[in-house]
Amino acid sequence: MGGGSTLVEAQRLGASVMGSDVDPMSVRIVKAELAPVDGKKLRDYGKLLLAHLQANLSWLYPSESAAAPLHYFSIAEVQCPACMEAGPLYRNLILVRDPKKVGAVVRDHALTVFCPLCWKLHYLNSPDRKVLRCCDKRFKIAEGTYRAGAYHCPSCGVASTHRDLKTGMAKRRIVAVEETKANGRRNLRMQSGLDESVQLKAAREWASQRDSLPHPKGEIRAIRSDERPRSYGIKAYENLFTHRQLLVLGHALKWIEENVPEEDFRAALELAVSNSLSTNNKLCGYATDYGRLSALFSVRGYSLPALTVELNPLHETGGRGTLAACIERVAKSDAAKVRRHAWDTQTRRPVPNLFNFSRNHGSSWVGLKNAASTSAPEAIEMIDIAVFDPPYFDFIAYDELSEFHRAWFGELDLAGEPLLPKAENPVQSFGEQLGASLREMAKRARGSNPFAFTYHSANPDAWEAVGLALDFAQLAVTRLWPVRSDGHMGHHSNPGNCEWDVIVVCRPNRDTVKHKLEDTAKGWVSDMAPLDVNDADVRNFTFALEMAKPRFAKVF
Repeated sequence: MGGGSTLVEAQRLGASVMGSDVDPMSVRIVKAELAPVDGKKLRDYGKLLLAHLQANLSWLYPSESAAAPLHYFSIAEVQCPACMEAGPLYRNLILVRDPKKVGAVVRDHALTVFCPLCWKLHYLNSPDRKVLRCCDKRFKIAEGTYRAGAYHCPSCGVASTHRDLKTGMAKRRIVAVEETKANGRRNLRMQSGLDESVQLKAAREWASQRDSLPHPKGEIRAIRSDERPRSYGIKAYENLFTHRQLLVLGHALKWIEENVPEEDFRAALELAVSNSLSTNNKLCGYATDYGRLSALFSVRGYSLPALTVELNPLHETGGRGTLAACIERVAKSDAAKVRRHAWDTQTRRPVPNLFNFSRNHGSSWVGLKNAASTSAPEAIEMIDIAVFDPPYFDFIAYDELSEFHRAWFGELDLAGEPLLPKAENPVQSFGEQLGASLREMAKRARGSNPFAFTYHSANPDAWEAVGLALDFAQLAVTRLWPVRSDGHMGHHSNPGNCEWDVIVVCRPNRDTVKHKLEDTAKGWVSDMAPLDVNDADVRNFTFALEMAKPRFAKVF
């Protein structure tokens, strides 16, 4: 069931819903979505929690003026394994830039950079400035010691990777603190002696309080599809957080445990804290031109920015992913009014639609299980329709990402094996495992009601595996068509990425008769104009249709 969007939309329409997932984090999230707590009461609890944290931990984020610290910019100081010389690892000298983009932070200066020798900040009036003069030297602003995926030692010139340097565990230097002023503007200042002393005190406090506070437990497993973050030298989940972050998050979870008696509200607040983890860790970056923190997993992996940013999670008025913002995000989930966009066939464009949904549907019910979809048939009742989203053949191992959150709740174990192709025989292993899930669902289906799932891949092996799964479960394809999934923007704009899913509808073979499939990839592309379809999706459509043709049928 993943993030639960299908179940939430079905429940809004009055359906009884059931879902399962091997990942316990998925169950936590979907339970909160399907049975949201009263938003007002949750906000009241949130205010008490934030007041407690402010009263006890505001010293972690000091300021010597009326401005409040929001972001702490830092870079790693690494040791070259060839000459043993220490040096700063940075991609360029830019901290923030104001190119006057719509929606970006308005700043007093066009460009703020740092000197890599004396660490002085320089406020420049042109965002296109090429050279910085400082310490009797000329530095190219757009160049640094980290380029082409490696650190280039200024002393000996040897290139080293993050694996060589163990960058994730290297000492970090705070090069600037971004503060918010009373007038709403932001400014950057150098680290002060007070900032340094607070970091030392935070380390001592964490050492003394660690055993009494909730914190992430467990080693990051070595056998994984993505070797990060272990390749950065980070072996334990605790090492993904600063001492300040561990103190704030640990105290937050302890207060919730001790002061919120109702289980559903306690779970909702824990979910808010869990949501804040992606913006309060050592691997957060910064959108230089927009002035926004870039959360971990924004690119669905443990990426390590050269310039990392630590958020003040207690900031009251700004910041992406503060505790206040994350509590509000969960509190909003009880809203009955929602907006959904649908494609208008007359104007040939998406148009917004507002819906009012009631959470009380009388006889409707919810059944969620932390279990594999191949669990015993009696574990799940009979179903009228199955709508689901199986993992893609060459997909991201989401269980490795969710471990980052689960480590805080002692839930590192999964309830079953994730659906992944085995290296020795990827097509057959993936197809048989997906087929086993489909077969169990078919046992629970009433009559010839449909199974509908979304899938995409520009890899022919992936669609071959889907075909094997359908054969294994004795299902025929009775319809398929494309639907836009990822927009042509950001990380999805790579022309090699699929931006369209294919919806596959299937039914038991016994209730169908073979039929010729007339659809073509060229026809689909023509029908979808003026929406863009890239080369990867043309292949995606072609392989989907090739898979479906020998299995296509009509219902009796």
